[in-house]
Amino acid sequence: MAELSKPARQPLRAERSFRNRDEKLRHISEWFRAFAGRVGVEGARVLDFELCLNELVTNVNHYAYEDCREHEIRVILEADGGELRATVEDDGRPFNPLEKEVPARPDSLEAAGVRGWGIPIVRALADDLSYERRDGRNRLTIVSRGGRERDGR
Repeated sequence: MAELSKPARQPLRAERSFRNRDEKLRHISEWFRAFAGRVGVEGARVLDFELCLNELVTNVNHYAYEDCREHEIRVILEADGGELRATVEDDGRPFNPLEKEVPARPDSLEAAGVRGWGIPIVRALADDLSYERRDGRNRLTIVSRGGRERDGR
């Protein structure tokens, strides 16, 4: 008797476009949390990934464009097994955040300032980051793999 094989499971995927306005961050967060709930990601992992996603989109909103016009930022969410991925795509000026130097560790909170910490936060919380510039667009992908909690959470 021939053994039946299970069809390969397809990753779950969702895609939406948002305007480059900070007030859209709430909509991105709500959409992401709904997706995370559907794929069974919860707890601190959802909060960490949501923070990363918000940091990346905020950087696009504030630094990617030389004009004040509205632009479209495309966000693709994927879940495959224990892996969660988000790709943020924009038509802003080329910028590879993986080439940005990590700021020196400050001696105090006052010395740290409030700017320049988004990318280091994403680097610390994501399991993997990749960047490419394709067809005049930046594509930054962040990955979180399941089964690992940080700092005892």
